[in-house]
Amino acid sequence: MQFRYKVIDEQMRIAAGLLEADDRAAARQKVIDNRWQLIELQEVSGINRFLQRSLQAKIKYESLAAFCSQMAMMIRSGANLVRGLEILQAQIEDRRLKEVVKAVHQGVSRGNSLAQAMRDTGGALPELLINLVSVGEESGTLDSVLTSMAEYYERENFIRKKITSAAIYPLVLTMVLLGLVSFFLGFILPEITALMRDNGQNLPLITQIIVNVAHFWQTNAWKLAAGLLLGAALLVRLLQIPRIAYGRDALLLHLPLFGKNIKNVVIARFSRTLALFLHSSLPIVPILDSLAKIVGNQVPRQALARARERVIRGETLAAAFGQEPFFDPLVIQMMSIGEETGRLEELMAEVANHYDKRVEIGIARLVALVEPLFTVVIGVFAGGLIIAVALPIFNMANVVR
Repeated sequence: MQFRYKVIDEQMRIAAGLLEADDRAAARQKVIDNRWQLIELQEVSGINRFLQRSLQAKIKYESLAAFCSQMAMMIRSGANLVRGLEILQAQIEDRRLKEVVKAVHQGVSRGNSLAQAMRDTGGALPELLINLVSVGEESGTLDSVLTSMAEYYERENFIRKKITSAAIYPLVLTMVLLGLVSFFLGFILPEITALMRDNGQNLPLITQIIVNVAHFWQTNAWKLAAGLLLGAALLVRLLQIPRIAYGRDALLLHLPLFGKNIKNVVIARFSRTLALFLHSSLPIVPILDSLAKIVGNQVPRQALARARERVIRGETLAAAFGQEPFFDPLVIQMMSIGEETGRLEELMAEVANHYDKRVEIGIARLVALVEPLFTVVIGVFAGGLIIAVALPIFNMANVVR
């Protein structure tokens, strides 16, 4: 549950914000533990909680990478956590991250561990980062863990930017097409159709079809919009059902242009995260539990769950994952060699780099295919509109002759 509070903080200033707690008593206790003087405490309603989470800005991977890198630098320099967080708070430009670092600084100042202070930010920071920071604090390798996480988020940010760049061209062409359609249907076509009807002429078939579609849209726009919103809400609800979500993700993996790239992204993320966890010396079963949360697709998630059960029964990683068709033979072979030689962490990092290169090549090919495809599609639509406008003009010219 979320509670909105208003308090007087340690600097005797009025502060307000949100906190997570099981009930009102637990929320009040959190306020007391923070040594704040409570002014007001209200539970956030379901709809307000939904809106709050929807409007809350997510921290960019680029900002997370900078945070981890700078924190590692502070720790290596010998500065304590409180001082390091103070310095970071003054340097950070991302407003959302600045608020989170302020909350983490307050938590560490009260005596909490860095991982606990990060966890108390209410989900603002990724669970993967918090878990590995906790391991780093316990093992005394926090600077190494933060350096590895900086590299991880830099790579994730690079991949996301590549995908975003690939989507820009189709998006621009789609906006151009919508503008062209609006111009023709709103200004040119009505004038021509009115002129032909005044002269007692019939519209060509293609023109009549476009006019009918435009008229239907204008007269039923609110019904269509309401239907789309209802359909979207129903789809979101249906996709929360595990079987339907699995079917959607399985379909995505079999798409001709996108499926291979999605699989390469998942395997690269899986391999890199596995290497990070192995570097932190965590037991393998908790590692597999955490990996299932970050792969981002139901097909490998269920494959991980099945492999986890086999590992618990005593099978090796290579044997457990070798029975899952999702994972390529290269991944399984590297797992097997890594387990035999004791270099599993190193080889998983190499596998991640290999699949990163595949992702880059795949995205470049995708862009090369999508650009001409969208050009053809938009050319067909634009050509159809031009023909729909030109035919009535030719007909009127023939009548005049």
